[in-house]
Amino acid sequence: MIVAIEETNAHKYPTLLDEMFRLRARVFHDRLGWDVTVVDGKERDKYDDEAPVYLIYADDDTGCIKGSLRLLPTTGPTLLAEAFADTIPDAAHLSAPTIWECTRFCLDDKMLDRGNRDELQIASGVLIAGLGEIGLKAGIESVLGNFDASMLRLYRRIGCEVETLGCTRRYGRPVYLGLFPISETILATVKSRLKTAQPAPSSRGKFVENLDLMPA
Repeated sequence: MIVAIEETNAHKYPTLLDEMFRLRARVFHDRLGWDVTVVDGKERDKYDDEAPVYLIYADDDTGCIKGSLRLLPTTGPTLLAEAFADTIPDAAHLSAPTIWECTRFCLDDKMLDRGNRDELQIASGVLIAGLGEIGLKAGIESVLGNFDASMLRLYRRIGCEVETLGCTRRYGRPVYLGLFPISETILATVKSRLKTAQPAPSSRGKFVENLDLMPA
């Protein structure tokens, strides 16, 4: 299942949210070594207090989280503006109700350890498809996100379109800023590639069955 969680429905998913914050700690703190705050095994930052929308992909049978991401409107405080401002082009105006920021995109650490390219592509594709569904429903026209070269290759395999706007090298490797348009056409491409990648015909389409979208 894939679920969109915001303030109005967060009370329905306390366990899922708890597991998401634990996954973030394992991926961003333990695995990647980022300078993030971890308390009681959970990674949170101040942007989690800005009423974000979380998109969580979990196994239908076990409930284990396969991946998650966080969305915030660019009209309010964003991680991009504070931590990755050097990836924003000069004179670029990237704040609007129809532009949202995507951060804390992560996949199950066990899945990352296995390194199965198809498995990673499917999980990422499910999250991107869910993001497209949310965007179309909520009137979001584009999403901003920072990523490295490996993620750019993955996005392109998924069928996700991205325009690279800027880059910083202060982390020892290039970190890019991308603008991801939201459209019916792109969503259809992502879903088509997902159906091709999924090995079990019975599981095709499951990523949209339980999508609990936020209200428009």
